[in-house]
Amino acid sequence: MWNAHNDNDILDFALLWEPLGGPGPDNIATAFSIEFTEFNHRLRSAATRHVARLRHGTTSPEVIYALSAVAPWLEIPKERHRA
Repeated sequence: MWNAHNDNDILDFALLWEPLGGPGPDNIATAFSIEFTEFNHRLRSAATRHVARLRHGTTSPEVIYALSAVAPWLEIPKERHRA
């Protein structure tokens, strides 16, 4: 079952794939057993939660991703398709 504790996993995965243009649907299905659109939704949600915690000072900068690393994912298009 998915929960907020998986946020770091999905953020790590997205950061790992970002230099390569992001993960493809097969990579996402293998890693998380979810569809590409669900991955984008969960990535936006994880980024939103981390940014909110950082802005409110409720988490340590050593534990959370820097605002500059996750903020771009708040604008991920709902339908981002890859070949």
